[in-house]
Amino acid sequence: MKDKTPAGTPRPGRRAALVAAAGTLALPWLARRAAADAPAWPERMVRIIVPFAPGGGVDVVCRPLAQRLSAMLGQSFVVENRPGAGGNLGMEYTATQAADGYTLLHANSGMLTTNPTLYPSLRINPLKDLTPIGQVTTDYLLLLAPANLPARTLGDVLEMARTRPGEVYYGSGGAGGVTHLGFELLARQAGVQLTHVPYRGAAPAMTDLISGRIQLMLDTPGFAKPYLDAGQVKMLATAAPTRAPSLPDLPTFAEAGLPGAATESWQAFVAPGGMDPALARRISVALRQALESPELQSFYAASNFFPTYAAPEPMHARMMKETAQWASVIREAKIVLE
Repeated sequence: MKDKTPAGTPRPGRRAALVAAAGTLALPWLARRAAADAPAWPERMVRIIVPFAPGGGVDVVCRPLAQRLSAMLGQSFVVENRPGAGGNLGMEYTATQAADGYTLLHANSGMLTTNPTLYPSLRINPLKDLTPIGQVTTDYLLLLAPANLPARTLGDVLEMARTRPGEVYYGSGGAGGVTHLGFELLARQAGVQLTHVPYRGAAPAMTDLISGRIQLMLDTPGFAKPYLDAGQVKMLATAAPTRAPSLPDLPTFAEAGLPGAATESWQAFVAPGGMDPALARRISVALRQALESPELQSFYAASNFFPTYAAPEPMHARMMKETAQWASVIREAKIVLE
């Protein structure tokens, strides 16, 4: 049969190729158009609210990041510490500010996903009253034990808990934190009974772990490193879904048969709710570019933080998923903070 396509008209296969090529050629133009549609930013100083005291994990991550953004964008990014109520004061303050890109919040995952359930008096809903900008780091959690504890693996710990219900003690830096809730999730998934001992901070908990008064802790590599180097404690597993980049030989909870017990702490930038999506994307792109800086990557690696960028949409999806997960754990364990 003769091809009846009018002269000069591309054949179907050729036509599809031309359409695909046209779409590819249009991508740079579309990107430029999206950038042009976004409001100009930054044109003056930007405040980054850190809802914890100077020197803490969020503060340590935020300050060099603010310096990098300042150098990259030619405007001052100033860190402002507003500690209190597990981060709630800084979070509530941020939600009341203009969504113009000049007030950002450097939050941790606990604030965004567990505080709404833990604190009935919280006056905002992070999922509705804040705008996700981008994930900044992943803070892996290590399962730590005294150096002389007979257990060598997570499986050994769970066997201890099964033979001695309630007699395996774990410490945390405070009730309701991820280092507490991670154990609640682990016990729930493994079907064992563990006893929580809350402390006023991770340092006194570590003191009791070294002495053997408690048998377990969850904390970050950065915090644990000096105690590991001194041979005072040992690592049994990582609670994260994947192995930590700096500890490739350390198995995960999932590898011990408990994928549902995975616990990960992370940090992120958010902004007041109702921000123009184009502006949020512009800020998010700047954040990603800053995190890719070799200088920043080296600093974070030396400090045992792991830069992990995620765009606003996947970050919001993660917030929704983890908020629901932790709400279930918190309610089942009957944990309430005021």
